[in-house]
Amino acid sequence: MDEYINGVRVVRHRGSQRHTDVTLTFAVGSRDETLRTIGVAHALEHLVMYTVRDLPIEMNAEVDLLTTTFVASGSAARVGEFLNRLSRALAAPPADRLALEAGVLTAEEGNVAHPVVAFLLNVRYGARGPGLAWLEGAGYDGLTPEHVSSFAKKWFVPANAVLQVTGPLPDGLEFELPSGPAPARVLPPTRSFDRPVVVGHGIPAAGVLLTLPPDDDIRLSTLAIMTLRQRIEEKCRFVGGHSYEIGLDLVAGENGSSDWVVYAEAREGSEDAVSRAVVAALTDLAGNGPTPSELAHQIARAEENLVSDDPEVRRAFSTAMSRIVGEPELAPVDAARLAAVQSSDIAAVLKTALSGAIGYGDEHALEVWHEAGFTLASACPVIAELPAGRTFKPPLTARTFVKEARSMLWVRTDDALVLRDSDGIHQIRWDEIAGVMRSEDGPTIVLGLNGCAIPLDRDLFRGATDVLTELSERVPQDLWYDEPKLDV
Repeated sequence: MDEYINGVRVVRHRGSQRHTDVTLTFAVGSRDETLRTIGVAHALEHLVMYTVRDLPIEMNAEVDLLTTTFVASGSAARVGEFLNRLSRALAAPPADRLALEAGVLTAEEGNVAHPVVAFLLNVRYGARGPGLAWLEGAGYDGLTPEHVSSFAKKWFVPANAVLQVTGPLPDGLEFELPSGPAPARVLPPTRSFDRPVVVGHGIPAAGVLLTLPPDDDIRLSTLAIMTLRQRIEEKCRFVGGHSYEIGLDLVAGENGSSDWVVYAEAREGSEDAVSRAVVAALTDLAGNGPTPSELAHQIARAEENLVSDDPEVRRAFSTAMSRIVGEPELAPVDAARLAAVQSSDIAAVLKTALSGAIGYGDEHALEVWHEAGFTLASACPVIAELPAGRTFKPPLTARTFVKEARSMLWVRTDDALVLRDSDGIHQIRWDEIAGVMRSEDGPTIVLGLNGCAIPLDRDLFRGATDVLTELSERVPQDLWYDEPKLDV
């Protein structure tokens, strides 16, 4: 029977240790923020951890794309005090410290995802959901106490939490978290492609985003992505000596599918070699599958996980998290079927995913992607033709002395704001504006939910004043923010 304490699901690990280890996981991360409130989950984590800083036990906290996690280890009594004080702080965050904590958060320079992961998710999702990991928003100094308290009230409720405990369960757990129903999460729309594409940027690395089907009772999608990671690591690190960090991340998609990103960093001068290794690994595995030794290694790793973990506890935690986030529950692993996986099974999964893959390469190392059949894509959506509407050109002086201005043209329609530049034609619908950033010395930036950004600069845009007036009338004031003043 499932165990709950004041609405919080409790999963107990077996063990006879005298001290207590706890992990309190909330199904909320950076993907649940908005452009205007980027960083609010991290800020809240800092504020509540401040309230327990004097406890003489080991403790930590982390925010990633999908979850916020608090961990502690010590005597049962101290750990219980940690959980109770933490819960009360989440119900009433000490927001009076927000301005001071903004400086600490900025100095920390923490990222919820690797830059390649964040960039590719932004290409896929735009300025919403997982795609926000790439953006800065208003900065920590632009957050308000209301942003923090509203976020805590919505997401840090008992129904959105799971507590894992090893060792004695603390007495007197109260979990005085914010009261409220389990929050509903709506998956944002995604940008997809009917062919493999590649986007470039200045990050010295290479990677690829693949959308894989739901895992089955042999975890075939996970096997496929781990095989790809293993091949990339072998070529980039152990054979080529080009990379140290080779990693992966994922976010859940519709109907149990997942967007996986595999990436490899590149030391200076090896950007082309790393892109070549990533492309070769993906296309070869999709065409031919893993070698017998690669396949045997991945199956052995999966089998080791089955015997090294407590299957009941692992399944209880997985089931609890699936219920919270509304994802389908995974079937138990069938060990016999796992052992019978064939190389062709891995190839089939990767071949299907390759047809809509989004690759990433350093902007000076894209030729290898083109050679493999990847088409260059814009980081944000572009449309084929300029729509009809009121057009504005940069003044003659700007077109004479600023090369980029010569191709620029702004169009204002009844439905959208449009910019043509050297990358193509970008369109942001008036009703899909994610935010507007004001700047003291630079342009006002209009950011769309689709990931596009359109600058309105009075020096480069003769109609900027008229459009800015219209923006102030059309866009709610809570979507406007000032350019962050703290250095990131």
